[in-house]
This record gives sequence, structure tokens and C-alpha cells, in this order.
Amino acid sequence: MIQSMWLTHWRGQLSVKPIMTRKLRRRPNDPVPIPDKRRKPLNYLLTDEQIMEDLRTLNKLKSPKRPASPSSPEHLPSTPVDTPSQRYEARIEEGKLYYDKRWYHKSQAIYLESKENTKISCVISSVGTNEIWVRKTSDSTKMRIYLGQLQRGAFIIRRRSAA
Repeated sequence: MIQSMWLTHWRGQLSVKPIMTRKLRRRPNDPVPIPDKRRKPLNYLLTDEQIMEDLRTLNKLKSPKRPASPSSPEHLPSTPVDTPSQRYEARIEEGKLYYDKRWYHKSQAIYLESKENTKISCVISSVGTNEIWVRKTSDSTKMRIYLGQLQRGAFIIRRRSAA
């Protein structure tokens, strides 16, 4: 306490003042200052309905299969994963996206069309296991596009020349 404060006595009054110190260089045992990292905002374009639909699909896939009883409809052959809501064929294999009978890869120039008929010029920045990340060429912001969104037609991918 005495090192950080000093006392002054002036005309019968006692006051406490902090000692002003200047750090000219970092001491060997001081921790290294962490720089403040600014990240670009991510645009999530999922509606609540799309999120709930994806969660229901995931829960169906994760739920353990119980032995089917003859009275339940589970003993009937299951329908394929392709449902009427799936309009486009889309899958990811070995770090590449297969969409609408074409293969797409990282750093490929594309057009991304949405339901609102907006056409965005993008570049595929990465291909994950269940999603792709694209970077808009206009402002360099990144967007995550899920495989389910491509299958439903919420987003449509078209090739564009890299010129």
C-alpha cells in the first residue's frame, strides 16, 4: 500500500495520492499483452423454421432404433431420404460439393442465388462436412450455407468464370 500511494500533509489536511509510474519496457516475467482481434461479422441467413426443421432431421438421425413391433408402422420399409421437399441433389464428399450434377471445390468462383431472387457473386472459402462457407466478393463477408438449404432450394449455386 505504501508503494502505490503516498501521503501528503498540507495545512493540517492529510490526502492520499497515487504514485504515477511509467512502463518503458516489458519485464521478463510480465505476461505478453494480447492484441484486440476484430472479426468480421458473420451473416446467418437461417430462419427459425429452417433451424427447427434441421433440428428435427438431426434428432431423427440420432434417435436409437428400437425393434419394430408388428402393430407399429415401423416394420414397413423406410422411405428413402429424398423427400418431396428435397429439390436438388447435394452432398459433400472428400472436401468437394456435388450439387446439381456438378462438382464444386474450395476457391471456386460461384453465383449464389437466394429465394428473394438476389444473385451474389461469391467464392467458396471452405467445404465442411455438412456446410460450405462462401465469401462475398463485394464486401468479403463470409456466409455459411448448409447442405439442407441447398437441397431445399433455399440457395442455388451457379458457376461463374473466375475472370
